[in-house]
Amino acid sequence: MNFNNFTIVFTGLGGQGLIRLLQILGQSLVSNGYKVITSETHGLSQRGGNVTCFLRFGNKLNSPIPLVGSADMIIGLEESSVLNVLKYAKLDKSTILVISTYEKKIRSIEYPPLPSLLNILFEISDNLYFIPASEITLKYTGNLKYLNILILGYILKFLPIDRETIENILRKNFSGKKYQTNMEMLNKGIDL
Repeated sequence: MNFNNFTIVFTGLGGQGLIRLLQILGQSLVSNGYKVITSETHGLSQRGGNVTCFLRFGNKLNSPIPLVGSADMIIGLEESSVLNVLKYAKLDKSTILVISTYEKKIRSIEYPPLPSLLNILFEISDNLYFIPASEITLKYTGNLKYLNILILGYILKFLPIDRETIENILRKNFSGKKYQTNMEMLNKGIDL
């Protein structure tokens, strides 16, 4: 992979820790010597609305918002929210899609059935990964707020960051029980 100009688009719902995930990943990349640019949109996110964040890293960056069709990776912390950002996927189907199977059902909105969603996603990418993040997070912590760190652990296999770097950044951001739980979720994600 070319890490001179790498673009990640994150999407999910307010309260899922997307901005915190963006900060931890950005700090980790900076500590590994990369230039990092981030931006986010989070209008009604405090009420569970959609959040989209962008992280670009490398040595040849010029804008915080990527062009349509230029994302190397798209991360969806909520299953259907990924539909809002597919325009950023590359036309050659090389964009890596990592999607949590978590669904926050809204009573008045009908979710796309899984076969329809899969059809759409396989048209977009040849690199599709569904992660049962909510099930794992609830099983081990009882709290969905750690879902973002589980996803972070999973995506490390695609990025130029090692476990030790992430551990150091987590140690700077958390302490005590929160640090231990985040480390547990990070390791669960790495092991997936």
